[in-house]
Amino acid sequence: MAKIHNGIGDWIATSYEAGIPFLQQVPRECADFLLLNAQIREYEAGDIIVEGGVVGDSFCVLQSGRAQICGQVLPDGHYSTLAYLDDGACFGEMSILTNEPTSNAVVAAEDCTVLHIPRDEFVKFLDANPSVVVYLYKVVADRLRAKNEAFDEFERLALLASAKVLPFIDFAQTMEKSRITGTVIFECNGEKGFIAFQDGRICCAQSGKLAGPDALEKMLSWGDDTLFKLDTHLMPEIVNINQMSDTTSLILDALRNIDEKRNAQ
Repeated sequence: MAKIHNGIGDWIATSYEAGIPFLQQVPRECADFLLLNAQIREYEAGDIIVEGGVVGDSFCVLQSGRAQICGQVLPDGHYSTLAYLDDGACFGEMSILTNEPTSNAVVAAEDCTVLHIPRDEFVKFLDANPSVVVYLYKVVADRLRAKNEAFDEFERLALLASAKVLPFIDFAQTMEKSRITGTVIFECNGEKGFIAFQDGRICCAQSGKLAGPDALEKMLSWGDDTLFKLDTHLMPEIVNINQMSDTTSLILDALRNIDEKRNAQ
């Protein structure tokens, strides 16, 4: 079936492109075997495909749709997104290869179809096609690099930041780029407020009696004395800002309104 490798050097030299889905990289015969021997399951957006902290019972390939690798899923349903998976991507392999519980949950980001290859069948497949393991290791290494980068971003954003050192628009652009869900708490000279993000887009703002765009403008007007910090475990239950606009445009529009009002005064 798969190409026979004569030594570890040959395996290491196996062609691999970072970010390309697993199913598109393995030999055609292997991909066909997985497609023919898998159980097909469909999920709706928000469904948990693989739970975190459990010993996996199947090797999964995302046949269609998009999924997200998540941190801990809290009882209220909130979670932080570490990375996204596109069609053709695989997951669940680490739990099978190490015989350890899964480290992260995988949640459907949209309606998707997933191929599940039962654990025992997948182990037999690897036993007959050991060269496929090198693709799995390279996929895992690729994913770990992305995960480490995501953790670096979370650590940077979770620190108490000053607008004088880190302008909020730069902070928000990182939130948008990484599609982070969470609430940024603001404080300036005794005044407080928050701006919430859903998948990197601003969805809610509140400061005192002001809400929505008015609250957003107020907090952005506080300037360099502002302190802010991200809390990925905190999300308001309401949405009072239209998420159709991207985060950067929304902030730039608010800053433009602030300047116009100051000039008018």
